[in-house]
Amino acid sequence: MDYFKIYPQAIYLYPDAPRQLTGLLHYQLEQYGCFYKSRTCSVSLVKDESLGGKWSIVAEEFEAGNSTFTGFMEALNYYMIGVLGVDPFEEIERGQKASVNVHFNDVLFDVESRQIVKIPKAKSKSRLSA
Repeated sequence: MDYFKIYPQAIYLYPDAPRQLTGLLHYQLEQYGCFYKSRTCSVSLVKDESLGGKWSIVAEEFEAGNSTFTGFMEALNYYMIGVLGVDPFEEIERGQKASVNVHFNDVLFDVESRQIVKIPKAKSKSRLSA
């Protein structure tokens, strides 16, 4: 049984400085099978030209007392780049958008594997009815 889960909901980003986007990450926390907090934290996407333009999401604040949050942010970086194929800088630089909004549907951060995974169907339906 997992005692703690993080459900990313959405991230909203807009240009703030050269090679940097700023925004908000919305997520929910579940502990012992009960959703107990909807949270929002400030985030930045920082682009490092010395690493070939690679970017990463940096949380401006961390969930108090939660050592799992660092792993969550690493997994979210991988999920956005490697799974969703989202490059917010590219979308804004092409002039297609003034901001970037990414919604995460039916996924959670699995603490054991330290990955963003699909919510099992039974849990997905019960979560929607809560």
